[in-house]
Amino acid sequence: MRDVTTRRDLLRSGAIAGTALLAGCGGDGDGDGGDGGNGGADGGDGGDGGDGADGDTPTETATPMSEGPMTTALSVPSLEFTFFARMQNAFDAAIEEGTISQESSFSGANNNSSQQVSDLETAITNEVDFIMVSAIREDAVVSTVEDAVDQGIPVVAIDRNVASDAIATYVASDNVSLGERSTELLLQFMADQESKDTYNVVELQGTTGASVTNDRGEGFGNVVDENAIEVLGSQTGEFATQAALNVMEDFITQHGDDIDGAFCHNDLMALGVHQAVQGSDIGPIPITGIDGTEGWVELFGDNQYYGTIAQLPEEMVNTAIERGQTAVEGESLEDYYQVDGLEVTQDNASDYLDEYF
Repeated sequence: MRDVTTRRDLLRSGAIAGTALLAGCGGDGDGDGGDGGNGGADGGDGGDGGDGADGDTPTETATPMSEGPMTTALSVPSLEFTFFARMQNAFDAAIEEGTISQESSFSGANNNSSQQVSDLETAITNEVDFIMVSAIREDAVVSTVEDAVDQGIPVVAIDRNVASDAIATYVASDNVSLGERSTELLLQFMADQESKDTYNVVELQGTTGASVTNDRGEGFGNVVDENAIEVLGSQTGEFATQAALNVMEDFITQHGDDIDGAFCHNDLMALGVHQAVQGSDIGPIPITGIDGTEGWVELFGDNQYYGTIAQLPEEMVNTAIERGQTAVEGESLEDYYQVDGLEVTQDNASDYLDEYF
């Protein structure tokens, strides 16, 4: 993470410089008293400097910079994901509570990196105090993020990382751990359903190039390497239900009853896998996902071997806002702030839904 001189730092230094200038201009007599610096909202006119003859005319002070709620912008991949819709709810609540300014903006990029870059460029143009971004691909927004930082706007990566050391910090679950925990849960379900020497599984991967896809896939691989698991196939389902349904139908065509379980990088894909299995001749199989999506968890009541590791997007947004404000104030930050996930199965699904939905 590199050091950032933020817009508020520049405005504060301008206000201080303007005040010092005004304090020393009373003896000039015929001067215009300076321009008051650029510290206030309108910079002030700096006063007229008095007549300066006897030094008795009191000097004026610069208008102090507004210290109201900070303005921010949060860009997420797409609002078709319930996870990011929950982020928007938390963001809106922060505006309502006065934690961030009413002028703050939230945008979904329809899973289009070019749109996300445009959304971030708009935030820079609007001179927000700080930016939060969940990058569709960790390399796609690097140039824009670094441009924001160069202009004094700290950037906090949230849930999905950015491939740059320019960001102020990264707020997320440990996605390697989420992948490991979801795969371990799948293994437990398969063992409970039937004892075998080796279990055959398929992996539905997220968007290629996304940091969470890489990390969750790494977690999956860690558990596979340490257990009697055979991977029949791994393919991207783009974090989407329909795409995952199509991929799972292909897996079923290729492997049929040999499939003992399915690990999905998110719950929307788990829903697609569920639909594919329901429409096939193979028999219910254990399926696990990640995120804690309402529609997926609602199926747990009728499916003993369905599960997820739920993330808490509300806590992520609140933490990212706090860290962004800290960055604007010029205080030091850790490189990463972890938000822990929650294992959800049939046993606690009802309690989870009551608390978060």
